[in-house]
Amino acid sequence: MGKYTGCQCMICQKIFEDTDDIVVCPECGTPYHRSCWHAEGHCINQTLHSVNGSWQNVQDERRKNLGGKTCPSCGFVNRPNVERCAVCDTSLTAPKEKITDENQKIRIPLPDGQQMILDISDPCCGMNPNEPMEEETLGDVANFVKTNTLYYIPLFRRFRDTGRKVSLNFTCILFPYLYFAYRKMWALAILSGIINIICNLPALMLQMLSDFTSKRFIQAVQETYGKNLFDGLTTFLKSNETLLTNLNVPLYLIGIGVQILFCLFGNYLYYRFTLKSVNKIRKISPTQQLKKALLNSEGGTSFWNVLGCIGIYYGIVLAIYMILAIAFM
Repeated sequence: MGKYTGCQCMICQKIFEDTDDIVVCPECGTPYHRSCWHAEGHCINQTLHSVNGSWQNVQDERRKNLGGKTCPSCGFVNRPNVERCAVCDTSLTAPKEKITDENQKIRIPLPDGQQMILDISDPCCGMNPNEPMEEETLGDVANFVKTNTLYYIPLFRRFRDTGRKVSLNFTCILFPYLYFAYRKMWALAILSGIINIICNLPALMLQMLSDFTSKRFIQAVQETYGKNLFDGLTTFLKSNETLLTNLNVPLYLIGIGVQILFCLFGNYLYYRFTLKSVNKIRKISPTQQLKKALLNSEGGTSFWNVLGCIGIYYGIVLAIYMILAIAFM
């Protein structure tokens, strides 16, 4: 939109359009259509000439009275309904104020009476994103962790600065395979799941023996199939009941010990996994944009992984039942 668009030619009284060929009086700056100027031969705005005035100043005053927008860059007074300056194209729309949610900020009291404010919406928790995390940067690590960085980033810095590897991860003492799956650490999820199944296998087989020897179960199977399909498996389990009982407690304790180790070192394992993953992504990313996209997609968490892990875990348990049942039919 031009500077004179919407104004009026004083000779023909027509409104200037964007495409009009316009000339201005060299004395007062009054605009005219070029054809009107040539037809008249001179400026007809003698009122301004007599007082050595300026057409632009008159227009500015009028627009200000009508609520015109003054350009913060060049000072030109634009019409009230425009969004960009007609002279320098600067935006005249007031920038939207950034809405800050106080609920996103955590205030931590310091010993000297001051407060440290952490914005949990900032993945770097107010820390320098260029701060080195071994061979990577804190910003890349935060983008990979993605969720709960307020907990993990300070913890990772402690691992880096102190060399300590121990911290408490209470999820790992109960369901380490679910935690690792949630954080997309599939190798550890599979390993911890297998250990859990092995350590609970004697208890599982003793439970099978208890089920197969119950009168209600035997009656239900005989009514359905005309005979007890699990006689062979029941005989096998009974003959090894003492061995299974003896193995049950030590394997259970071993399983608890492994879960305690995962509880103590789970966060450090995630720290090493994060650095390794970020390093791999950095090496295959030719641009910062691609690197950030890969960090966001490969990192973070996945609730679907947890559901998948639960399905796989209990699918394996069911498969053990079926394999044993078929093997001793």
